Amino acid sequence: MRKINADSIHHFTRAFILLGFAVMIGYLVISGQIQLYVVPQLEIYLKITGVILLLIAIFQLYISIISLNKKVILCDCGDDHSHSHDHSDGHNHDLPRGWWKNIAFYGLFILPLLLGLALPNIALAGSLVQTKGIHLGGASLSTGMKQGAFVELDGNEDPELKAKFKTDVYNKDYAKLGMKLYQEDTIVMKDEWFIEKLQALNTFVGNFVGKPITIKGFIYREAGMTGTEFIIGRMAMTHCIADISPYGIIAESMDASAYADDSWVSISGIIEATDHQGQKVMKINVEKIEPADAPEVPYVYPDWDFASKL
Repeated sequence: MRKINADSIHHFTRAFILLGFAVMIGYLVISGQIQLYVVPQLEIYLKITGVILLLIAIFQLYISIISLNKKVILCDCGDDHSHSHDHSDGHNHDLPRGWWKNIAFYGLFILPLLLGLALPNIALAGSLVQTKGIHLGGASLSTGMKQGAFVELDGNEDPELKAKFKTDVYNKDYAKLGMKLYQEDTIVMKDEWFIEKLQALNTFVGNFVGKPITIKGFIYREAGMTGTEFIIGRMAMTHCIADISPYGIIAESMDASAYADDSWVSISGIIEATDHQGQKVMKINVEKIEPADAPEVPYVYPDWDFASKL
């Protein structure tokens, strides 16, 4: 019977840590829950990382099995390790010794791995707004706009329509999106381009007053709001869970008090303009409100290439 030595314990521990992270990434990818942590554009890098970790884990497991029979030294120092190192040669290939040191070292990897495998993957919702606040407005045309800074928009749209969406070079893409939204009978705020649409609507809010709109999101109320007011919001992820931010639109409904904070609703209404903390932003005069189920992945993500798709 093979006796497991201290070196083998080290090698097997490292192999199973690597395998654990590879399995966790694989599970998140297969289940689709990876989108709770990173934007879809970055999923490919997590998949590549998972494959690399799996390959390294297999190699480490191979080393672990070999170490049951003989000492394994993985070193690029250039020395001949076929002879004994009883003499002092200036370097040491022994693996770390000491239970407390090893527990502390491997615990740095095992603890987050166990937490990741044991704890449920729960999406952050309206509760985060309390600490981060919520973004209600887009960039204002008057902010930083210099005389003569307007640019000509591309395309064959009606010159009068282009005149409504004249802007600077920084908001040019949102102006083009705004023109598309302006020509729609009803603006539907789907997950796709949610952030981009919100930016366009708020940047050119005056052009959309009186326009029908539908949106689904969670309810949040700021201090000082009346009993008929609330914010319908979505959590937006730019790159990963660490940069998640709440975005929303002020809404007003006579039935607002029937819905609690963090509850999900679907609303239809008419766009109005209002002032919020000195900024002109969009507001929805709600005509219809009804309960809605929260999406399995409740986040919205930016489309980094949306301008090329206009």
